[in-house]
Amino acid sequence: MSKVIRGLYLSVLILSGATGAFSQQGRGVIFGTVSDPSGAKIAGATVKVTNVDTGVTLTAVSNETGDYTTPGIVPGNYGLVVDQPGFKTLERKGIVVQVDQRAEINLELTVGSPQEKVQVTADAPLVDTASGTIGDVIENKRVSELPLNGRNALALMFLAPNVKSGAGATNSGFADRGIALSEVSINGGPLSVNNFLLDGGNNNQAFVQDLNVNPTVDAIQEFKVQSGVMPAEFGFTLGGVVNIVSKSGTNDFHGTAYEFVRNNDFDARNAFATSVTPYHYNQYGGAIGGPLGIPKIYNGKNRTFFFFNIEQWQYRYVNSLISTVPIAAQR
Repeated sequence: MSKVIRGLYLSVLILSGATGAFSQQGRGVIFGTVSDPSGAKIAGATVKVTNVDTGVTLTAVSNETGDYTTPGIVPGNYGLVVDQPGFKTLERKGIVVQVDQRAEINLELTVGSPQEKVQVTADAPLVDTASGTIGDVIENKRVSELPLNGRNALALMFLAPNVKSGAGATNSGFADRGIALSEVSINGGPLSVNNFLLDGGNNNQAFVQDLNVNPTVDAIQEFKVQSGVMPAEFGFTLGGVVNIVSKSGTNDFHGTAYEFVRNNDFDARNAFATSVTPYHYNQYGGAIGGPLGIPKIYNGKNRTFFFFNIEQWQYRYVNSLISTVPIAAQR
């Protein structure tokens, strides 16, 4: 029995660091309290948060109780600088914000001249104390480096606790990039009643419980499998939420080109077959991202970025059917 399956995925994403028009469900927030060495709260302190990869800076100001909250920020690597008259400038590096994370970072300023600087370079332990949501982030390192049958990143959902497949042990979606992937149970919920989000937008094809878009490995920054007591912003679920964030460009150009091949030339013959059955799987594409610019007209560094990804796969194979027939005595 011969089958031929073809698939094409195309992604063109443009991110502008100067706007906040994108949905907040895939973004994170840094919040906390600014205080002096005695524990007194400091009002009016300027907290500048900068994305290390894009150079985009957002500003928050502490209120009368010393509390500050950043606007929604895309997942990534950040640095933080606090300025306040009468205190040394505080600079904190190594802040990693993940998808839909509310990270608490409390800041203690030291009395002195603003021209003096206190640097904290160790990684900041980010604790989410503002949400009852249970979740596991599948970060970009695991998405890009773990072996995946058919390079389907959502097969990594099963690294999160309480996720079970209704479509087989691996749930690779090898020949079905939609229903076979969405047919999962999260936190004991029924199959196929979970909410898949892509950059905060609805990614569910509700008529057949399918995925609208299954991004490629090269297009996904990270995703989070969420369950438990979730805020009202997450609906359309009886089990959990799979919150996917796509990649964006940075201040440096990065790109990849690839092809992955599986071929019957590498296969052994089935024990009951007279020959090796045809099997050809080709998956190829490329991705590129960077600052968006027009020579001598517009320079998008620290401002506007693009990311482009295209992938196609062809799957051609023949199944060997093994059956039994009655022997002469039985006939």
